[in-house]
Amino acid sequence: MMILIAAAMMGLIGLVFALFLVTANARFAVEVDPRIAELEERLPGVNCGGCGYASCAAYAEAVARNGEKIDLCVVGGDDTTRDVAHVMGVKVSDEQKDKLVAVVFCQGDSEASAFPGVYKGIPDCAAAIYSQDVAKRCKYGCVGLGSCVESCPFDAIHMSATGIPYVDAEKCTACGNCVIACPRDLIELHPLKHDAFVYCKSLDPGPIARKVCKKACIACNICVKAAAADDNPDAVSVRDNLARVNTRNYSAKPEYGAKCPTQCYNSNRNLVNKEAAMTRIAAQRRARAAAVEA
Repeated sequence: MMILIAAAMMGLIGLVFALFLVTANARFAVEVDPRIAELEERLPGVNCGGCGYASCAAYAEAVARNGEKIDLCVVGGDDTTRDVAHVMGVKVSDEQKDKLVAVVFCQGDSEASAFPGVYKGIPDCAAAIYSQDVAKRCKYGCVGLGSCVESCPFDAIHMSATGIPYVDAEKCTACGNCVIACPRDLIELHPLKHDAFVYCKSLDPGPIARKVCKKACIACNICVKAAAADDNPDAVSVRDNLARVNTRNYSAKPEYGAKCPTQCYNSNRNLVNKEAAMTRIAAQRRARAAAVEA
């Protein structure tokens, strides 16, 4: 008899807890937007952070629940934007965005820049700077320890044999990880079609800059005068001992650096496979245009 009573009590307790769980589930249930899972399937899933979110899942949730912009995936590009737009039931502009790539603004490799010492610390650019044990004398140039290389999830940036990073235009997705990784802000994202820049960030006066690096900008104004002679005075300017290309309203031309004494004003430095990337992009755009017409 005692066994039956105990079994009945246990069954009653189980029933009470079951009813409690059912009620709690109904009361506190969180609705899951089915679009989130579908968006995750359409996104690349590389979790690079280029969209500004920690993961593709976080971005998918932000789009579905918070109305985030649908074109933030730099890895997937226009195709992913269209897929996301389809899931969200919105129209997307047919305008093609310019492909962005990382640009390394330094040419101070082991052949051009002075290396009076050998760095033997932690192989990290920021650590070398903070420890004040950098081998290179230029305090504005690339440290050369490859923190940007380690940060890239797409194998799109590598160190040259002479110690300067270079970018593979075919692989670069403009995720921005290398931009964040560089402690001296030497890497920026720019349209692939922009080919002329001043590949230097030194703010030292010309004589000092030239002593520590053969390819440093010495603020000689030759590129500025060349742009002015071409009736394009806003293309290049000199400020704080450094020539600067106007990247907001870009109109610079490679020929403005034809007489640059240090070749710091140059084109397509630290970049490989640009032509291949441009050819692929052109082919993709022709295919999309043909699909629209069909």
